[in-house]
Amino acid sequence: MPRSLDQTFEVGKIPIPVAFSRIWAEINLKENICDTNWYLISSSVRNLLMRPTRLVYIENDPALRKILGEILSKSPDLELIASFSGSDEAMNREIIRKADVALVDFSLDQNGLNGVELGIALRNINEYIGIVIYSQFSVRPMVNRVPKTMRAGWSFFNKSADMTVENYAKILKSTASGKGNWEEFLQEEDNSQEAEASIFFTLTPRQRSIMSLSVQSKSPQDIAEQLGLSYSYVRKELSRAYAVLLPNAKDGDDLKTAAVLKYMELMKIS
Repeated sequence: MPRSLDQTFEVGKIPIPVAFSRIWAEINLKENICDTNWYLISSSVRNLLMRPTRLVYIENDPALRKILGEILSKSPDLELIASFSGSDEAMNREIIRKADVALVDFSLDQNGLNGVELGIALRNINEYIGIVIYSQFSVRPMVNRVPKTMRAGWSFFNKSADMTVENYAKILKSTASGKGNWEEFLQEEDNSQEAEASIFFTLTPRQRSIMSLSVQSKSPQDIAEQLGLSYSYVRKELSRAYAVLLPNAKDGDDLKTAAVLKYMELMKIS
């Protein structure tokens, strides 16, 4: 199993980030590295780290692949070593082993791998390659498709005409170094669930009891009889609960159905 890119290994007595282990292999260090002048070693590493990031680009839209490929090629921070139209072409072991990072469209061949599946396959060829997934669809759900043990060095972003070559270079270089942005999307999801949970607990205990029975298709009259309350009281509490659950409801909306569905969603995360 590949080691986390956040871990380190030792060459002699020098701790080296795993993300840069392939760079050290390129230097072809001797076993007696601990006796070598550190300045000369660090200088070699700096030179390699300062070289352009080697990029592989996979996009099935030929027009976009040509346009964006030309844009990325103009960046002094990037070296586009190959571009492919699909997953079959991209499984070029010789090229993938040379690459630092892959920019992959999520929606590739209908009958082939999607971008995340291809990224996982590329990692099995080169365990240190960074994977950047971009898509016209929301990328947040895509994060959970990546095994937890493999998420280091993965980034995601939505396709946008506002992206500059500097924006691309920043994401690609950061991901190549093992610093992916995948955690940001999970944090957004956690924040969203926390906000939803707060809505649930904004309801009073009595309103939650009434809504729990409403979810079971009980009528206001049935709820009143079961809880020993007046019919008018139950109607008022239902109206207040609807206002909490559906703050943006419009005239004409089916409040009962919408509120029941919302309450069922909240019960799953609260």
